[in-house]
Amino acid sequence: MTASKPTHRRVAALWQTLCRAAAAPRTLHDEQVLIWEPFWQSSRVAVGRTGPLACTLSLDGPRLTGSHLPMPDSASTRNTP
Repeated sequence: MTASKPTHRRVAALWQTLCRAAAAPRTLHDEQVLIWEPFWQSSRVAVGRTGPLACTLSLDGPRLTGSHLPMPDSASTRNTP
C-alpha cells in the first residue's frame, strides 16, 4: 500500500502539468482573438451600395447618407387644376 502512494502522487502531478500545458495554447488563442478582432473591425471598408441612400458607420453611430431621388417636373404639375 505504501508503494502505490508515491506513484499516485507522481501521476497526479503529471496530470496537473499536462492540463496546464493543454490550457496554454487555448489561452494564447483567446488573447490573439482579442488583439486581432478590433483591428479587423476597424479596417473594414463599406461595400458600395446601389441606390440613392446608404447607411454608413460613424463615431456617433450609423448614419443615413446619400441623396434623395429627384421629383420629375411633370409629377408636381399633374395634380394642379
